[in-house]
Amino acid sequence: KDLPKLDLLGSTRLRPKKNQAPVPPHPFFGAAQDWLDEHARLREQLDLARLRLLRDLLTWGPKALREAKRERRVQAFDDMLFNLHQRLAAPEGPALARTLRGRFPAALIDEFQDTDPLQFSIFEALYAGTGAPLFLVGDPKQAIYSFRNADLHTYLHARGQTQAQYTLAQNQRSTPALLHALNALFGANPQAFMLPGLDYAAVTSGPKERSVLVDDTGPPAALQLWTLPASAAGTPLPKADAMQAAADACAGEIARLLRGGLHGQITLDGRALQAGDMAVLVRSHRQGGMTRRALAALGVGSVEHSQASVFASADARELEQVLRGMLEPTREPVLRAALATALLGGEAGALLALADDEAATAAAAQRYSDYRQLWQQRGVGVMLRQWRLAEQVSQRLLARADGERRLTNLLHLAECLHEASAAHPSPEALCRWLQAQRTEGRSDDAAQLRLASDRNLVQIVTIHKSKGLEYPLVFCPFLWDGHGGSTGSAGDGLEYHDDDGQPVLDMRVPDKGEEQAIKAKLAQQRAAENLRLVYVALTRAVHRCCLVVGMYASGRGGSTAEACRGPLSWLVAGAGSSPADWLSKAAAAPALKSAWTALATAESPHIAIGPLPAGPHSAVPPQRPAVEQIAALTPPRHIDAGWAIGSYSSLTQGARHEAAALDHDLHLQPAPEDLPDADGPAAVATVAADDDILRFPRGPVAGECLHAVFEHIDFTQPASWPAAIESALAAHPASWRDPADAPRGPAMLHRMLDCVLNTPLPGGAMLAQVPTSRRLVELEFDLPVPSLGAAPLAQALRQHGYASPGLTFGQLRGHLRGFIDLVFEHAGRFYVLDWKSNHLGDKQVDYDLPSLARAMDRQGYHLQYLLYCVAVHRHLAQRLPDYDYETHFGGVLYLFVRGVRPHWPGRGVFAHRPALATLQHLSAVLDGSAA
Repeated sequence: KDLPKLDLLGSTRLRPKKNQAPVPPHPFFGAAQDWLDEHARLREQLDLARLRLLRDLLTWGPKALREAKRERRVQAFDDMLFNLHQRLAAPEGPALARTLRGRFPAALIDEFQDTDPLQFSIFEALYAGTGAPLFLVGDPKQAIYSFRNADLHTYLHARGQTQAQYTLAQNQRSTPALLHALNALFGANPQAFMLPGLDYAAVTSGPKERSVLVDDTGPPAALQLWTLPASAAGTPLPKADAMQAAADACAGEIARLLRGGLHGQITLDGRALQAGDMAVLVRSHRQGGMTRRALAALGVGSVEHSQASVFASADARELEQVLRGMLEPTREPVLRAALATALLGGEAGALLALADDEAATAAAAQRYSDYRQLWQQRGVGVMLRQWRLAEQVSQRLLARADGERRLTNLLHLAECLHEASAAHPSPEALCRWLQAQRTEGRSDDAAQLRLASDRNLVQIVTIHKSKGLEYPLVFCPFLWDGHGGSTGSAGDGLEYHDDDGQPVLDMRVPDKGEEQAIKAKLAQQRAAENLRLVYVALTRAVHRCCLVVGMYASGRGGSTAEACRGPLSWLVAGAGSSPADWLSKAAAAPALKSAWTALATAESPHIAIGPLPAGPHSAVPPQRPAVEQIAALTPPRHIDAGWAIGSYSSLTQGARHEAAALDHDLHLQPAPEDLPDADGPAAVATVAADDDILRFPRGPVAGECLHAVFEHIDFTQPASWPAAIESALAAHPASWRDPADAPRGPAMLHRMLDCVLNTPLPGGAMLAQVPTSRRLVELEFDLPVPSLGAAPLAQALRQHGYASPGLTFGQLRGHLRGFIDLVFEHAGRFYVLDWKSNHLGDKQVDYDLPSLARAMDRQGYHLQYLLYCVAVHRHLAQRLPDYDYETHFGGVLYLFVRGVRPHWPGRGVFAHRPALATLQHLSAVLDGSAA
């Protein structure tokens, strides 16, 4: 207890605290000082090692990254810039520059204030000192994209090297009154934009004709200033309250203007002022959301141009709760949570009553169990549509003030879930996927929030997005915010410009004095960019701009220092101060208030100042058209079919569902004129054995059963056949003409497999010897079809000697989809095989080549296998090295499996190999390139 109190934290020397006794001589203090000295040396060594590691990384990393990209043949936009700059800086650079100047003898770069040093150095190497014209077009006051590596100092450096400079002195957007107000505001401080060489030049109104705004509700100022109110205690409002008050006031003024438009008091070019004529400019999507909610509370529709994800919305969370309720309808807490969502509108009283009503609870559980069953059977898209209709979700949402936004989000989420169900087919997996999207915050284009409506709506736009746009009336409710953003931490990499304007990435851990100087430089550069944002925002308006100004309190202590240092305060009261002095000690709140009042008084009537309009604000009455004015539009003469997915069945039979692409066999009976002559032993009817496939049922279901057997067996492993046969029969219950034959179904299928797979095929193949590694089952393909008509396709078939089926489709634009039963390889050749279950008769002659040819013609199978051949030919050409059609393509095999038997040689097998010219012509017809 006799030891002095010491300050060890952050010290390198032992010393007593103020007014404490000096450190007495003692071994402990000597050891402590040695520890501190060693610690300081270790920190110094670690800092040097860290900088050495960073230096090595910055030296080696970019080179290694470029080499890795070259190996993978990947190139981004930045790589293109670097490669060109590297070539221009190499010894052969002047020759390359001459070549490029020969192709581009002049260059004009728009928005040049958003360039970076690398981009400018490329153009400097191409045009500097050559006499070739290079035009740099840009407004440095609108340089607001530093987060995209835009470097204003590069623009200023380039401007200093130009031979001539030209300035646009006329503004073709805003009215003379608004230009007068903006000239006064930005001219109040000679250093309006803080940076040397960046001055504000007053502009006049150009000759372009503007729209005419008439406001009979009062003499409006072109630049309307609203001052933030004080709290009940007379102190500035806390920042959060000030933001809400500003949003409410802007919403109230917009509602007032819209009511004036409805009453004919406010017009724009002779028509009533509409919501789409007004924009609210914000800095962040948080501010945009606050504004949107304030407008919705007054019945004003708005659209927020946002990059936000639909998965971040409350609708995604509620939809997940509803889906959970469908998956577990018997768990009452889960079901009640689903019913309590805004989507289903369950009220507390109704949910409490439901808990006490077993019958009602059971009915709700059964209803949501039915939704789950529909989900499993027909997919999430169909289920959500049925659920939305049955539960009246759309009506419930549209009754809300934000109903259009909520319903748009719900439909968007349903679409995303439908697309994701292809990769996550089970309901449980799809729910997990939705939860992951909500947690991870997916932000790609497909998830970006869509416009809630195409109605005339107030535009809520970030200042960055508004650049280059114009709006008749603009509201800027949040530009008074003086928060400059985080400066970052020393050692993590501070980005700033040195006194020569060169960009610096400072990775050091400087001492406190140097760190404060760097952070002061960063604060000034951020303040300068915030001033340019203010300039962009205020110059978007054509007729009128409403700007909120004034004091607010920030931090726990309720300080007004942040408000006093804000960009608006600098514009109106910063004259005579240097930026560094202003940011360290800005003017006091009373002086700022006086400065705003003086500006408005001097520039009246173009600038007016008044208190922020206080609530409550009146809502805009809903506008509904009179019933007698509602009429249906005249229907168009022709409705284009649009993009679609077709198939062989859609071409020949008019089937429009995608499942038609499976093309499983229909019930086919030979026509009487197609029957063969009853001569010879082959014409004698065979008495089918009990296990003969000729006794198997006929029709589409039986055909699907036979296909399923072939699809799921291993040709080389007969032991695996019974399980596949049993599964196929269970999944495809056929109708037996003689019920006594039903128990012999497995034996029929087993004998059929033994016959078909052990029958020698043209080309020397026997399927029983084809392993699974040399075959592809149900191979799906999509052939792009820009525009296909029935007539060109039929003509191509006839031109090459093929029977053309009746083509019933009109025009197909999109894709042709199909599934090939089997593609297998034998002896280096690839074969297309299709199983045909058609019952052509009970005799050998019914399955000979003439009979098969008649069946092929009647059913249009020639077109089917030609499409298959085109798909496989294209596939092999892309995937097989040194592919040659004559060498590698074996042809087509159509096996009418009821007649394929080793002891019926040549029966049941249709074999053909189309000529290469035929496939090339058909391929050109599909591509739309055939003459």
